[in-house]
Amino acid sequence: MARASTGETARSVTILHSAPRPLAGAAPPPPADGTRIGALSRALGLDLTDFRPEHVQARVAGALAREGLGDWDALFRLAHRDPATRTRLRRSIAISFTARGRDPEQLALLERRLLPPLLAEGRALRIWSAGCSTGAELCDLAEALARRDARPARLLGSDLLEENVAVASAGHADGRPCACAGAGARYEQRDVVRGGAPGGRWDLVLCRNVAIYLDVRARARLHAAVAGALAPGGILMLGRSERLADPASLGLERAGPHAYRRASA
Repeated sequence: MARASTGETARSVTILHSAPRPLAGAAPPPPADGTRIGALSRALGLDLTDFRPEHVQARVAGALAREGLGDWDALFRLAHRDPATRTRLRRSIAISFTARGRDPEQLALLERRLLPPLLAEGRALRIWSAGCSTGAELCDLAEALARRDARPARLLGSDLLEENVAVASAGHADGRPCACAGAGARYEQRDVVRGGAPGGRWDLVLCRNVAIYLDVRARARLHAAVAGALAPGGILMLGRSERLADPASLGLERAGPHAYRRASA
């Protein structure tokens, strides 16, 4: 994918709230230098340089307190030898939270205002959930499409973590069966920041609450990728705490709160 310029990086997205603070009572670890970040990235199989340094620092502080460890070195060793610790820390840093019906006002906006014009074209939609976690978002969309008797859509969910993809692919987004399985949803592991978007053009791209934990450059690359993946007239929806500072620079215009439309050809 094309990398954003420094100017694009500075203006591409505005984040409306900060990352979570460390767990209560957790003593902050010493500031992370490049050596520590590199070692922990290798231990986790997760490139931490794309995340906000203060976010990584907070997650490490929480992990040290949770695991009863005193320093980064002990955490590296434990993450190397214990898959459960490694998974907990990976999911903590990547913020793998999702739930059915999350942010109902956004789901209502999609179903009542944004989906109907797309469905009016009478063709099967191509919908991509970028940062899908365990798939709850696509389950909600599959149910919304079923309520409108829409033609079967191509539903794709992608996530940074293969463990999330495994759960989503099993069709149990939050511990209960999901309509996605019957709707033919497909899931894949994908690092959108470094690997770009999946091929083709998409009518609807959901990228909610993915960028808020990334550093400025990674956010710019992410938003360039998801905006560039839209078909003419396609919709990009961000999380309710995110907005693009300059959507026109990405070829987009506002379509609703935290939602943007690709200009038609």
